[in-house]
Amino acid sequence: MSNGAHSTEAETEETEVETEAAEVAAASASSDASASASAASDASVSEAQAEEAHGLTGLPYDAVELRTERLLLRPLTKNDLDDVHAYQKRKDVVRYLMWEVHDHEESAKHLEKRIAMTELADDGDGLIYAVELPDPAGGHGRVIGDMSIFLKSAAHAQLEVGWVFHPAVHGRGYATEAAEAVLAVCFETMRAHRVFAQLDPRNEASARLCERLGMRQEAHLRQSEIFKGEWGDTVIYGMLDTEYAARAR
Repeated sequence: MSNGAHSTEAETEETEVETEAAEVAAASASSDASASASAASDASVSEAQAEEAHGLTGLPYDAVELRTERLLLRPLTKNDLDDVHAYQKRKDVVRYLMWEVHDHEESAKHLEKRIAMTELADDGDGLIYAVELPDPAGGHGRVIGDMSIFLKSAAHAQLEVGWVFHPAVHGRGYATEAAEAVLAVCFETMRAHRVFAQLDPRNEASARLCERLGMRQEAHLRQSEIFKGEWGDTVIYGMLDTEYAARAR
């Protein structure tokens, strides 16, 4: 009897120990799962905070008028058609652009699309500034070119810029003046980390402009695309936020 009683008590104690161990294991597993979930949540928050810290600020960005010493940069309007067509119809202007010479009707359709490009909110968005040379007498100014900004990556703070100017105003510093205003928007307002421009290496005027701005040639891609029926190269010029800041020192 005695041996049987001790056996039952031992079995009961073993069962209680096993139950306690199972409960401890379950509690430990639950704690581990909770800790893992918390760590994952912290990591996710950390990644989001890092992305926010390094990404573009001030989005969405709506185009506003920019005034320089001699120029007015503003969104395009329908009233700009004749001025815009004056340079879009020239072969020497479109030689290194992705589109061909525009007749008046084509310029009107092109302008209509670009008038709507006034906001940067999501990757792939673009905005266009008309570059106006104001009339000293206070009359209607003349659009001598346009500047563009494209949002390539908000998370990585990457912007692309571009420009087109009427040859009649070349050599007067207008393109440099307008581009400087656009760089200020990119780096000072939207806090870009990198701003770059892509161009045909034969476009020496644009290459010189990039260099005047302090942009560095980052790459020369050989025969990277079919350009107007033949293989064409692409040159990439870029500037980092640290390089932009260093210019002002």
